[in-house]
Amino acid sequence: MPGFYGADIAQLRALAKTMSRHSERMTSLSMELGNLINNAPWDGRDAVMFRASWDSQHRPMLKKISSELQNQAKELIRNADEQDKSSSGSSGSDRSGRGDSNPPGDPGPLDPDKPDVDVPGDVRDDPDAGDPSDINQGQIGDCWLLAGIGSVAQVLEREGKLDEFLEEHMRPVGDPPTHWVVTLYEDGEPVEVTVEAKSVDGGVRGADGEPNWLSIYERAAAEHRGGSYDDIDGGFSNEAMELMTGQSADKDGELNFDDIEDKLSDGQAISVGTEDVKDDDFDWVWESDEVNRTDVVPNHAYVVVDVKTNDDGEKVIVLANPWGPSGGYMEGDDDLKSGTLELTEDEYKENFDSVYSVDVK
Repeated sequence: MPGFYGADIAQLRALAKTMSRHSERMTSLSMELGNLINNAPWDGRDAVMFRASWDSQHRPMLKKISSELQNQAKELIRNADEQDKSSSGSSGSDRSGRGDSNPPGDPGPLDPDKPDVDVPGDVRDDPDAGDPSDINQGQIGDCWLLAGIGSVAQVLEREGKLDEFLEEHMRPVGDPPTHWVVTLYEDGEPVEVTVEAKSVDGGVRGADGEPNWLSIYERAAAEHRGGSYDDIDGGFSNEAMELMTGQSADKDGELNFDDIEDKLSDGQAISVGTEDVKDDDFDWVWESDEVNRTDVVPNHAYVVVDVKTNDDGEKVIVLANPWGPSGGYMEGDDDLKSGTLELTEDEYKENFDSVYSVDVK
């Protein structure tokens, strides 16, 4: 185009998002392959050599590719921010390139015919704020976000620190609040995001069906990640944990109960993901036959509530479904997906393949 210099900012951000998504998929693929290789019924010298080659060469190569894709995505975001700043003459920018003032966020409704819902009063006073069973996901595909935030809130509540955390990370504007300033984190650095005291129709609610503090966090995440609720439709809980706490979060493959118990004992917040399926182009597809229990949601994130011994003397993991305590149904599936799961270690490993955790400080 004659006389055009620089770049299309929207396309740069879209490309960055795509690269970041494929980076995560590369990591997930590496974990899946590692699990298959390590658990394959194959013994002998060739098996030992093959697994050694995988651990020393191929797995590190996939990890390097994933890391490089993530670095390139961040570089594209930086270039988009600089281009936006140059074009607008702004002296500073947040992740969305809107400048230091960051005008009040309005990600827009999911359905234009259904207006946003007011979130009245001081949502930080919610007595059920740290209870994973008080999450009712709604129509947005952000289980990754809600499971990550819910697991962190659960740990903070158990330690008696959630009220203080919300006071520090949510600042009301007006009395009663018309807006909220939410402190999120990008690469460990705090970023203030201003949003209206509203929740989208179809967004997260409490177990009573009313909007709550999570509704504001969900809106802030949508604003921060691009300005649309579509921008939080899909992701991984380690991203949500880092977004909320600023701490580096871990993403592991299948862990046994002892490992998960150790993390819980260390005060870590944990969520887990059910098995995913990818087609030949590594696009996500929804297939219920990838889980072995009809009450488990595939391609879904859950909050780890506890690892305990049940009344039958079996060790089980207790999981909270962000769909709410009553669970729900998938389209075209008549089996109720439970709101709370108690699984033995074998049942857990048959259905889940990812563990996300963060040290809550």
